[in-house]
Amino acid sequence: MNTKGLSKAQLQYLAIIAMVADHAAWAFMDFNGPVAFVIHIFGRLTIPIMCFFIAEGFTHTRDIKKYVFRMTLFALISVVPFYLFFHEEYGYRQNIIFDELLALLTICAMKCGTIKKPFRIVLVVLLFIISTVVGGWPMMPLIYVLVYTYNKEFKDKVKWFCFFTLILSATVAGMITASRLYPSIGINWSVGQAVYLLGFMLALIPLSKYNGEKGVTHTGRYFFYIFYPAHLLILWGIRQLLLQYR
Repeated sequence: MNTKGLSKAQLQYLAIIAMVADHAAWAFMDFNGPVAFVIHIFGRLTIPIMCFFIAEGFTHTRDIKKYVFRMTLFALISVVPFYLFFHEEYGYRQNIIFDELLALLTICAMKCGTIKKPFRIVLVVLLFIISTVVGGWPMMPLIYVLVYTYNKEFKDKVKWFCFFTLILSATVAGMITASRLYPSIGINWSVGQAVYLLGFMLALIPLSKYNGEKGVTHTGRYFFYIFYPAHLLILWGIRQLLLQYR
């Protein structure tokens, strides 16, 4: 057993801490405040780590059908908690487990040798369209998982990860700028808020320390799936209580 570096469990706990901090800042702080801004950057650790283990899970799972079923089940379970917490902020868009499910299905489509290549391409394009239209984070989880899957060397993963993250940040900044000229675009962020998307790249630091071990969780096999909808419900409940007693 390799005791150096960070295990899968430790990285997953880090992702959870970053996610809770990010969502707590979203719920209880001024989104544009300097402290919240720093917390939101820290919160960007979550998605790259989750995407990394989707790629790892696809590679090492014994039963891909059960893996897809499990992701689908918890994506559905998370729908109501997600909408309760974010309310009108995300409109019709879906939760991060749904995003990760689309990413997993993208790998399955690309790696499925029983489906002819033209049909695989159609499936992948369709999944990217679904992600663009209803994904909470359009396309990026799919891209990140593909980057992790198709680059064996970590330095290559880093190169392509940073490339696509920079494109994302530049695209969002461009759309924010365009929305000032054309308000119908409907993006109310400031250009500075596009910068916090660069926080995704910070996740590469702890991921570079991954030692390939599962580690010990003490929380059960499904803890990381259950935690996502559970923490949204808890934060939503606390926010409702605070609003009630103001």
